[in-house]
Amino acid sequence: MAIEAHKCNQPECKGFVVFENADFDIKDIPTDEVYGCYAYDRPHCSECGKEFLVIPYYIVIDVKDKDMGDWEQIEFACMTQFERRQRERNMYASKIERVNGNDRISLYDC
Repeated sequence: MAIEAHKCNQPECKGFVVFENADFDIKDIPTDEVYGCYAYDRPHCSECGKEFLVIPYYIVIDVKDKDMGDWEQIEFACMTQFERRQRERNMYASKIERVNGNDRISLYDC
């Protein structure tokens, strides 16, 4: 049995959203009948009663210390940000020349 708890995000509420995640099957995710999206459960806050959805969610982490289990969640970015950065890098790479085996930026092209 694995019980998960999250703090409620409502202002002034000190309650928790608690649910059991041991039976979640990644290969068989049910569709929520009310919201029409994939959701494992619909738990409620223990104090204010607000309803939440438990959805399949993947995060990308940076493992700081494998032995101690220290990690940090990295910030989400949209594909537009990634594509913009790739264009910037390609533009910069096209400005670099090879001179005598060394890379040099062509300042007159910038």
